[in-house]
Amino acid sequence: MLEQIHALAPNATISLMGYPLLFSRTQACSTLVSASQRVILNDMAEYFESKQRELALSMSASNVRYRSPQAAFEGKRICDSPEGINGVVAGPNGDGDFHHSDKNTQLCWWFTGDTCLSRESYHPNQTRTSAYAQAFMTASPPSAATRQGR
Repeated sequence: MLEQIHALAPNATISLMGYPLLFSRTQACSTLVSASQRVILNDMAEYFESKQRELALSMSASNVRYRSPQAAFEGKRICDSPEGINGVVAGPNGDGDFHHSDKNTQLCWWFTGDTCLSRESYHPNQTRTSAYAQAFMTASPPSAATRQGR
């Protein structure tokens, strides 16, 4: 797909924006996700980041760049104070959320009345969506050291 975008817009810079680690590595907290599961989810985010970075570097001649949001979310992950990423959010909070009337959803519970898991769960909150934009706007093209994986 990136090749197609580059072919259609050869002078454009294509930016791949990563996803931050969800959970604090230094703060413990009570959440529906166990400590071992939090480690696995953070490790997955790091794996995806490394793969996106490798892809961007392999396509740097086509103006593909990787933008990491990690610095913008440092100290603002789930379990940090203040959190910049939502933990579990009860919904529904709008038409785009899960509802009891949805077919085949496992994300609503009959014993809690009309409560469903919101799609806002485990996503950046309003403060950190601005940090995402800041990370995107302030990131510079990769330096020679970055291209060599340093």
